[in-house]
Amino acid sequence: MNFDELLAIKAKVEAAIDARIGEERRRLEASLKRLDKISASVKADGRTPKPRNGVTKRTLAPKYRNPANPKETWAGRGNRPRWLVAALKGGKKKLADFTVARHQ
Repeated sequence: MNFDELLAIKAKVEAAIDARIGEERRRLEASLKRLDKISASVKADGRTPKPRNGVTKRTLAPKYRNPANPKETWAGRGNRPRWLVAALKGGKKKLADFTVARHQ
């Protein structure tokens, strides 16, 4: 084989490799589109995905309740809610007066 024949063979091999790469890329993009559709449908179902690190958020039982509106509660963590601050500034009540009775 002379040099020109080797270059022709090399060009054919490179063309075949490029064609294979193109086919593989199209196949992978089609798979990604299917996965995107599946993931969109799961989110549309209203189901929430599990956290990646395995830690789930807990809800705490309320420790304090607004006597004027029983739906307003506070677990005792974070900033005090406005209704509690306003009631305490009124001076008529103490924090212990808002404690939720626990059934044990």
